[in-house]
Amino acid sequence: MMRRSSTWVVSALALVLTTTACVSKRAPVYEFEWESWKAPAAEESAPLGGEALSQMRYELERAHGDMAHYRATIESLEERRDKDAIHLFTAFLDAYIGLHLQPLLQSEWQSRHPELASLDANLRIAQAELLAHMHEPARMEEVMVEIRNRFAGRDNMLVEIGPNEQAALSDALVQLEQRRRES
Repeated sequence: MMRRSSTWVVSALALVLTTTACVSKRAPVYEFEWESWKAPAAEESAPLGGEALSQMRYELERAHGDMAHYRATIESLEERRDKDAIHLFTAFLDAYIGLHLQPLLQSEWQSRHPELASLDANLRIAQAELLAHMHEPARMEEVMVEIRNRFAGRDNMLVEIGPNEQAALSDALVQLEQRRRES
């Protein structure tokens, strides 16, 4: 009788150990860690043409549309004063900017390309606007410096500064500077 119960105990212990060995002990990740992610080194060094140009235009337009939706979302959350949702959404935006937007805007050629320069500028202005909503004035300043450097001499280029609003690039930068000081 004793031998049978000790065999049962050993079997039960082995079963418990094997079932709990597969359980993960890691805590769930609530924060995105995009700073540690590095974009691939291979990037286009020359302007694209044909289908590749169309694909890049599509990616920039899609990202710009996403940014417009994100701006509307964060403005809605601010109107409702939903601090928890703003905090969570800001973490998402931070990850989106780091994982998707930064690699997309990394190349310099698209800022000089006649068909993509306006889209590139609009996307950078939308990024700066979102950073203002996220209360990130230092990062916003970095984006504004990048805009000034990439689009030097094109101050009269027409860009979007909000839904259904357009202005010259120089005027858009003045408005962004005012927003940066306020945040």
